[in-house]
Amino acid sequence: MDGDVERTAALSRELSDFLLELSIGVHRCAMYPGDHPALQEAGEKLLRGLSRLLTQRSHLAIGVAQSQLVIEGVATEADHPVLADLARRLHGHQLGAMTFAEGVERDEVLDLLRTLARDSQRDGQPLGLLPPDEMPRWPHVRVYPLGYERLEFREDAEARGPAPDRATHLWLGLARSAMASEDALDPARPPDAETVARSIQAHRREEAYDQVIVGYLLQLAEELKEGEGAESSAVRNRVSALIRALDHQTLERIVEMGGNRAQRDRFLLNVNQSLAVDSVVKILRAAATASQKEISSSLARLLTKLSKHAESGTARVREQADVALRGNVEELLEDWQLKDPTPDRYSLMLDAMARAAPVLRDSPGERGPPGSHRLLQMSLELDAWGPTVAEAFEALLDGGEIAFLLAMADAAPRANQAAAAIRERLTRPDQLRSLLQGEDIDEGALGDLVGRMGDTALPVLLDVLADAESRSIRRKVFDVLAQHGEVLAPLLVERLPDNRWFVVRNLLALLQKVPEVPPGFSPEPFLDHEDVRVRREAFPLALRDPQHRTTALAKGLADADDRVLHICLQALQPGGCAHPDLDPGSPDSVWGRVKTVLRASKDPGARLLAVKALATSTSPEALQVLTDLVAPGKTLLGRPKLASPGPEVLAAIRALSRTWGSHPLVAPVLAQARKSKHPAVRAAVTPTPTSS
Repeated sequence: MDGDVERTAALSRELSDFLLELSIGVHRCAMYPGDHPALQEAGEKLLRGLSRLLTQRSHLAIGVAQSQLVIEGVATEADHPVLADLARRLHGHQLGAMTFAEGVERDEVLDLLRTLARDSQRDGQPLGLLPPDEMPRWPHVRVYPLGYERLEFREDAEARGPAPDRATHLWLGLARSAMASEDALDPARPPDAETVARSIQAHRREEAYDQVIVGYLLQLAEELKEGEGAESSAVRNRVSALIRALDHQTLERIVEMGGNRAQRDRFLLNVNQSLAVDSVVKILRAAATASQKEISSSLARLLTKLSKHAESGTARVREQADVALRGNVEELLEDWQLKDPTPDRYSLMLDAMARAAPVLRDSPGERGPPGSHRLLQMSLELDAWGPTVAEAFEALLDGGEIAFLLAMADAAPRANQAAAAIRERLTRPDQLRSLLQGEDIDEGALGDLVGRMGDTALPVLLDVLADAESRSIRRKVFDVLAQHGEVLAPLLVERLPDNRWFVVRNLLALLQKVPEVPPGFSPEPFLDHEDVRVRREAFPLALRDPQHRTTALAKGLADADDRVLHICLQALQPGGCAHPDLDPGSPDSVWGRVKTVLRASKDPGARLLAVKALATSTSPEALQVLTDLVAPGKTLLGRPKLASPGPEVLAAIRALSRTWGSHPLVAPVLAQARKSKHPAVRAAVTPTPTSS
């Protein structure tokens, strides 16, 4: 439980409150005259917080980056509106750090606030550029300059050219801070990593200085894990060279100041994903000493061997050794709890690591390569992202693990940046398109993805529906699209002018799922389409629209396709969409075609539907057709001769009995039906009793 709490910890509440009060105090001094009561209140409140902090430590050091403050190895958020503003103000004064010692008094705090409140740009005199004998000093408070006057880096020339990226800015800031105490530097060229390393190692162990160095290294590790391009690559090489050049004692000091365990683990994971492998091994050893952990000589040799292969092996060996080393370091960081692991357990771990293939190798038959699940889980726990994690993400994606990735991201805290990276990558339109190019996809995961993307997913889905070779993919995409209703309709109509019959068929089928088709859309051009599969989807749309219904019925009842015929006859049934619009007594072309179907069709199903449709008509023609169907001839005695009692004959008897029971032409037929030896015929005439 304690371990979990420690992993999620960042800047403590007391330290955060202190920095906020410091910022508020500086702002008040900039706003109010020196004797204003608000300043006394701000000073006293800041002093109380400072006194509480100094009861737990002898002094407190704050490092200054361009838009962040570093305190006890933890860098504040660069986008924090209050603390970022304070960092920029201090940076504008060209200050690299400040310290507070035990015994600080109210007057010192107030004078510090007034001093920092001065506008460095308006006054034209940043504090950090004052001569040493003019620098403000207090008994228990000190401010430290960055030393820009000795390290120019040709900033005016840089300003005239392309702006350096953030990684370059951070490297320049680290170099400035590291070399602030050097007497002479060549401003014509930036110092190399070895020169910066010598400055760091030669500096006395002063916490304010170390805070700034650690702060820049934390930010560089975070930035370089995702940085791309020539500038980031150059900075990555410089930082790796810097780590190689630092001695073990200095590295141990830097890692030790890297904050609590959560901050330190995140720093190590970012380093593992951004720097050269030999630098990773060196920092890992320093972390082991600083954290009082054990790395056995066997493990050290194994990591060193992997490092050498990653640096000098063949292309394939370099890639596999690099991935294996980083994966095993991440596995060690994930559960690096014991100060002295038992020999048996440690040997087993080393044996497994020695035998393990690269963590991200392709494994036929497996959903996601080995180690990828664990790597993603670790990334979310530490809220870290980098090339290795991104590779694991892609591997799981290729293995169809979309549901796993979404579940992991959703289970992480809302502010977790690694989870946000997973969600952002999964919901890109190009990513969705790539996923749907495979042989299959989990339908639930697809629906979840599209639900998160909203309308931005629809064009991609429609493209896939038209172009995907996999029938399973097309079916699942169709089902997802069918849930989007009216938003989808204009996109469907826009794509209908397509020469491929299957595309038009699917678009028309989707339009049937829309509650209301867009105004101006007409299905009539598709009623005569050469492909019957298109016509089968067009007729339901036309029958649904009163403007096109009569035309659709006339064409459909004459269509050679039985399914089209059934669609139109179903529409004429009681309760069908077309039934209320036709006058049951009018012998128009629609009813005439129904009679033609009954007389000419060889499809029993179509004939039965035609009878049921005619049963709703009161025209003399319908009466004659139904009577001829039931009694096609007469006996020798002149009585009606009933046809064999098939389904359509029975339906016709029911229709005659219900609608024309007393008609002179029908009465003899019904009388003969009541005497029939077939119970079904007699039942068709006798009305069914109504239950009370």
